[in-house]
Amino acid sequence: MIEIKNISVTYPDGTSAISDISLAIGDGESAALIGANGAGKTTLLLSIVGVLPAERGLISVDGIELGKKSLSEVRRRVGMVFQDPDDQLFMPLIYDDVAFGPRNLGLSEEAVEKRVDAALSSLGIAHLRDRSSLRLSGGEKRIAAIATVLAMEPTMMIFDEPTAFLDPKARRNLINLLRRLPHGKLIATHDLSFAEEVCPRAILLKNGRIFADGRTGELIRDDRLMDECGVEALR
Repeated sequence: MIEIKNISVTYPDGTSAISDISLAIGDGESAALIGANGAGKTTLLLSIVGVLPAERGLISVDGIELGKKSLSEVRRRVGMVFQDPDDQLFMPLIYDDVAFGPRNLGLSEEAVEKRVDAALSSLGIAHLRDRSSLRLSGGEKRIAAIATVLAMEPTMMIFDEPTAFLDPKARRNLINLLRRLPHGKLIATHDLSFAEEVCPRAILLKNGRIFADGRTGELIRDDRLMDECGVEALR
């Protein structure tokens, strides 16, 4: 479970990015984070994994409060999949990309291989094991990036615009995959139909604050509510 209590994040130039946000994402729950550009979606995700530390408030994962001493443990429990898969795929082979995290945990090479094979097999991309990310399609890269996170055996996963740049078939494959994953998920997205298919719950952000929190299908079709958040409602 991810628990966030009254956190605020201010950029170095003094701009308030998110202000007094509180929410919880339960085990196995899938929630979409929706808002206009600049609403604070990515900032909130980065604060959860300690990339952009909150100057106020508390963040905890599975009861472990985020701090300097617990940062590595929190990041092991919460896997973040970035918007651009190339930010996570930088080794010569996909096997090495997926093995990177487990190796940094100090696991034996035998244990690393088991984790890599399990992650790749669970996502149906074992055939990419010895391929270079440079030779993969956008959809294949996206799934491989998810494998790098699954190999760390997280309890929760957060995603930043996972459908960005995907063609319709790759997008559908991703939807089916995310619906199968048992992890709790917080997904920042502009893709409202994707959000409805994957996430029963939606959290709307406006100017760095939570504006609404409820059932996805209802919120994303509320013209007034969505217009106030600077997002076009789903028709």
